Amino acid sequence: MVDPQLPRIAMDDRLEGLFACVAEGNHTSAAAIRRRIEASGIRSDDPRLRSTSAALAAHGEGPIDRTAFRAIVAEELLLVDRILRQQLVIPDWPGFSRALALIHDRVAADRSGSNADYIPILRDADPETWGVAVCTVDGQRFERGDVHVHHSIQSVSKPLTYAHAIEREGLQFVHRHVGVEPSGRPFNALDLLPDQRPFNPCVNAGAIMVAGVVASGSPDRTALEITGDLMALWSGLCGGVGEVRFSEETMRCERATAHNNFAIAYLLQGRCGLPREVDLHKMLDLYLACCSIEMTASMLSVAAATLANGGVCPLSGDQVLSTEVVKKTLAVMQSAGMYDSAGLFTLEVGLPAKSGVAGAVLVVVPNLMGFATFSPRLDACGNSVRGVAFCRELVERFTFHVYDSLSGGRTGCKQDPRESGQLRRQRDLAALGWAYRHGDRHAVLVRELILQTMVDLCLADGAIEEPEIAAISAAHHAILALPLEPDEVRCLAAARQAAAALAGAPPPFEDLLARLRAEQTRLDDNVRELILEAAFRVACADGEIEAEEEHTMLRIAGALAIHPGVLELEILRFRNGALQV
Repeated sequence: MVDPQLPRIAMDDRLEGLFACVAEGNHTSAAAIRRRIEASGIRSDDPRLRSTSAALAAHGEGPIDRTAFRAIVAEELLLVDRILRQQLVIPDWPGFSRALALIHDRVAADRSGSNADYIPILRDADPETWGVAVCTVDGQRFERGDVHVHHSIQSVSKPLTYAHAIEREGLQFVHRHVGVEPSGRPFNALDLLPDQRPFNPCVNAGAIMVAGVVASGSPDRTALEITGDLMALWSGLCGGVGEVRFSEETMRCERATAHNNFAIAYLLQGRCGLPREVDLHKMLDLYLACCSIEMTASMLSVAAATLANGGVCPLSGDQVLSTEVVKKTLAVMQSAGMYDSAGLFTLEVGLPAKSGVAGAVLVVVPNLMGFATFSPRLDACGNSVRGVAFCRELVERFTFHVYDSLSGGRTGCKQDPRESGQLRRQRDLAALGWAYRHGDRHAVLVRELILQTMVDLCLADGAIEEPEIAAISAAHHAILALPLEPDEVRCLAAARQAAAALAGAPPPFEDLLARLRAEQTRLDDNVRELILEAAFRVACADGEIEAEEEHTMLRIAGALAIHPGVLELEILRFRNGALQV
C-alpha cells in the first residue's frame, strides 16, 4: 500500500529545492528573489507574476523564511518553479542577452540606406533611431535602443489583417479574392495572377483586396470603426504592454499620396471585382488606416512572440488567434513578407518576417521567440537596412534558420540557446572520454586533433614553454577527463618541429590548419567545438586574450568551418567572466 504521506514529502522536497535556489542558509529576501526572476528574462511587472510581486512588495525587505516563501509564491508556483530552476525556453538568458546586445551594437554602425520620403512623417523621422526587442514564448524579454518609439506599422499590418480576415470570413472566401504566391515584383506593382487575383496578401494589391474582404463583412460600419477591431487585435497580440495608437497625420498623408493604390483598387474592381461589391473608397480607407496604426518595437516583439507561440500571447495566456490561422499567416510571411527580396531573405535568414517602410521588421522564430527591430533607413527593396542586417547576424550565430535542423550536426557550430550549454558539454565530454578509453577510432582521431591543435598553437610563436605544457595538460584533462604526461607533450612538440625542419615542409601551425580543413567534413559541431575549446583554453591560460591571439583563434575557427560570429560570442562570454578556462 502506498504511504499517503509520500506525495506531500515529495512536494516539500521540491519546495525546499526551490527555496534553496534563492536562499543563503535559512533565509532569502525580496531583493534576491527579484534578482533571480529578472536574470531569467522575466520582467518584475509581468502580469503572470502579479500575486507574487504584490506579496513581495507587501513583505518588504525583511528576511523571508521557508514558510513565508511558500506563501509568497503559492499562487503562481508553476511559473516561479520554472523561473528559479532555469527551465524557461532559453535557460542562459544573460548569455543570450549579451549576444543580442553585441549584434545590436555592431549593426548600429551601418548608416547606409535612406528614409522613405513619399510622405513627410516618414521622410522627417530620425534616421539614427535604432532598437531591437525580443520576447520568447515563455515571456522572457530583451530590449536595447529605441524600442519605445511609436511609429506607423505600415506594411507590418498586412499579414495580421489577412489573419483577421481568415478568422472572420474563412480561408475559402479570402482566397477566392487573393492568392498566396510570391510575386517577385515590387510591392506596389499592378501585376496580377493569371486569374486576375492579387499575388498575395503582402503586396499592396493583395493587402487592398484583403481590406476589401474585411470591410465587406461590416457594411454598416465605417473604415475607422473597423480599424478599431484591428487595433484591438494588435493589442491582444502584444498583451497590452503598450498603447496601440492611430496617427491621423499619417492617414491624411497616405490618402493624399495614394494615387498608385487607387490605380490598383480600380484595376482590381475592373479585373476580378471587389468582395461583395464593397465600396472602393471604404476599402482603401481601411487599407490606409491599418498602415497608420502606431506601435513600438517593444510591443511588436510580444506580438511576434504570440505568433511564435501559435497564437497564444505569452504574457496574457490568451488565445488571440487560432493556431491554424497563425500557420497560414506565417507561411505567407515566409514567402512574401520582405517585399521583392523575400526569396533572398528566406535563403539567408530562413524565418517568417514582415517589414514596413517606416523602418520596422517583425520576425518570428516558431516555438521559440519573436523579435522586432526599428530603424528608418531602408534599402532599395524598402526593408530596414539595420533590421535585415540584425537578422543575418543573428542566424549566423544561432540555429534559427528553418533548415538548420537539416545540417546533420554541421551548422558551423551555431549555438542553440534552447539547450543548456553546460549540460550539452558535460554529455559530450563524458561520451568522448568513455569512447577513447575503449579504443573508438573516431574518439582517437578527435583526441589527436585536440592535442595537435594545442601544441601547434603554442609552437606558432616559437618553442613550447613549461607554462604552456602545463596549460595543455590541464586542458586535456578538462576536455577528455584523461591525464596527460608532460613528456608526451614535449615529444609531440619535438616531432612537430622536426617535421617542419624538413625541406619544403610548412610550419606546424600552417600544417595544422591544412589538416583541420581536410578533416572538418568528418567532424560534427560538437567535436569542432571541443577542438576550438582546447585552443581557447591554451590561448587564454594567462587570463586574457589579446588581439594576436584572437586572430590566431579566428584562423583555427575558419579551418574548422566555424562561423567567426560564434567565436566572437565565446570571446564575449570569456571577457564577461561567464566562460571559465
